[in-house]
Amino acid sequence: MKPLPSFSLHRPKTLIEALELMWELEEAKPIAGGTDLLLLLRDGTCKAKHLVDLGLIEELRFIREGDDQIRIGATTTHKQLQRSPLMAEKSPALRDACACIGSVQIRNLGTIGGNLCNASPAADTAPPLLVLDSKVEIASHAGSRSIPLVELFAGPKLNSLQPCELIKEIRFPVPKKSNGMSFQRLGRRKGCTLSVVNAAAYLELDGAICRQARLALGAVAPMPLRIRDVEEMLRGQKISQQLIGEAASACHKLVNPVDDVRASAAYRREMSCILMRRALNEAWDRARRNMQ
Repeated sequence: MKPLPSFSLHRPKTLIEALELMWELEEAKPIAGGTDLLLLLRDGTCKAKHLVDLGLIEELRFIREGDDQIRIGATTTHKQLQRSPLMAEKSPALRDACACIGSVQIRNLGTIGGNLCNASPAADTAPPLLVLDSKVEIASHAGSRSIPLVELFAGPKLNSLQPCELIKEIRFPVPKKSNGMSFQRLGRRKGCTLSVVNAAAYLELDGAICRQARLALGAVAPMPLRIRDVEEMLRGQKISQQLIGEAASACHKLVNPVDDVRASAAYRREMSCILMRRALNEAWDRARRNMQ
């Protein structure tokens, strides 16, 4: 195993201090859980002279509801999200995604901000956050800005952050009572593996009519993907097994997977339809139960 390269570690206690360090230091990288970054440093894929540890900054670790928004601090761990009563009630799809990530040890250390910044096409938190219509609050020494989550992804393993910027929080509207959502994934084994395909669905019902639909797939394109054409098929329509089947089948032509060591492109294309059907069925079932 290759040793880690040498670097200087800085441990600020406030966000302002961290942002100043990111601005002032040459070749500085933020680190939270380090479950991705340390591997990249060891393999030489990423270089850093300085690491700015965000682990002591309490203002970046929270799960809150207020002003019709749910807000999640960037260094909140997957385990904290998995165990959060608020996530269980308001966002079971995100809770289920966090429960699937890596091992117990990785979930204890890995953070939601790190999972998103790593920008893996197979990131498990991305599809549920996309269907929740999430935005990302980004901070730097010059101020802050907010962007839709989809704009954070710039390509495989590439994000759109500037070198001195940090994710501060992720936020999304509180889901309506008539909603149902689901996260589904397929891996080569049950745990400690990247998703071969993952999918999320969000539905809002008015009786039997779909008033809102948001769908997303991962590991089937260079970046996590909103399936907007299929969303339009569902909006304003009476939900039925036939409609769900047609919507899921339409994903076949809308994805752009690749062949790799985990699966072929053809297999991913077929499984994107199957997982989307499962996600839609579970979201539909949850929405009906929530309206009772």
